[in-house]
Amino acid sequence: MLLGFGCMDSPQAGEYAYGVGYTAEHSDNIALVPVDERSDTIHSMVVGMAYQEHTADVVAHVLAQATYNRYQNNSYGDETLYDLNSSAVWTISPQRFLWTLQDVYQQGLVDSTGVYTPTNRTNLNILSTGPDVYLHLSPVHTIQFGARVGDVNTGDVNADNKRTSGTAAWLYMPSAIMTLSLNYQVLDVQYDDTVLNNDFRGQDVFFRIQSQPSLSTYMLDVGKTHVNFARGDDANGSLARLSWTRRSTPESSFGLSASKEFLNTGTDVLNTSTTPTTASGTTSIVTSDVYTSKGGSIFYNHQGSQFGLKFQAEKRKLDFVLTTQDRKETNGNLQLSYLFNGATTTASVYTDYSRIEYIDLDRRDVERNTGVRLDYRLSRDISLGLEGSRHDRDSTLPTYVFVDNRVLFSVAYSSGPLFTPQRRK
Repeated sequence: MLLGFGCMDSPQAGEYAYGVGYTAEHSDNIALVPVDERSDTIHSMVVGMAYQEHTADVVAHVLAQATYNRYQNNSYGDETLYDLNSSAVWTISPQRFLWTLQDVYQQGLVDSTGVYTPTNRTNLNILSTGPDVYLHLSPVHTIQFGARVGDVNTGDVNADNKRTSGTAAWLYMPSAIMTLSLNYQVLDVQYDDTVLNNDFRGQDVFFRIQSQPSLSTYMLDVGKTHVNFARGDDANGSLARLSWTRRSTPESSFGLSASKEFLNTGTDVLNTSTTPTTASGTTSIVTSDVYTSKGGSIFYNHQGSQFGLKFQAEKRKLDFVLTTQDRKETNGNLQLSYLFNGATTTASVYTDYSRIEYIDLDRRDVERNTGVRLDYRLSRDISLGLEGSRHDRDSTLPTYVFVDNRVLFSVAYSSGPLFTPQRRK
């Protein structure tokens, strides 16, 4: 929040929007259980803001939202959920000295194998900040040094930690659109509770190729990782990352990525906290363990004058070093939208799919969430929404099977397209 208020001191330099909203959502299985289903209606008040700036001195985005949920039949206690996705890069000396700040606040699962309900949810806050220094040896050769200090708060999971990291890189720019670099990174993680958690230090050495032609962006990393634990054996592995994005037309973009790397909760969340358009949040794996993530993803987005399409698919395998949480994940989502009636009404259909195979638990879950939504713009600032959805899970463990049907009504005020209030469950 302080980052956002600081950016707003110079309103001419950036774009700012705020909004408020109310939703009423009825569920016929509020606890997501296989038997003895209970119905309830959730009344939610939402307030939030968004800010973005892109100047010679500051490149920043901030999205902050608070959601108050009241359960009409007292299935759960009243609650307030907070979401924050923010980052800022301050150019103190152009091309020589930069300062970066990232802060992400969201919710994650206490038990990553359970269902997403208020009793299985924890707050997750990750803060990272520090400088980058560039020494230009020649027009094509640059040495870069960076440092970060951070704090990870995991709420009920008891994996809070302090972290420090450093980077050193040699960059060679053979052309205006290509950069080659040799990189070294080190991350030291110290947990508040060292009895239940194992401190570690990770080191990465990798070669990177980056290229930015007119309509595309490419990146390839190849290297090695070594993780040293305070207790137990060390871990070693290869590091590989590939990403490609392309804007084929002004209305369409697509891309793909593939990777194999060691990750932890703090690094994983910060890496995936890209510039958001809503505060709908994500469900993260909250753990003190280090895990190898191997997989890939593709996406395609199109938004024309009337027809819109969003598609994303991901497949990855997670191998945990210390705990028995190994799994294979397949995730996908598809949304189709159509604008009609003079662009005041939008009809959309969506479906989300998730399949998780727990290798150590001999368990498989398949989860689907499909719905239809109608949005009507009452005026430039006020919109109404009506939505119906069906959420179900099949599992090899009968206690985790459920079907939940929901109907939602919403009314929202937004001062600009940068921010749209959305209720957090």
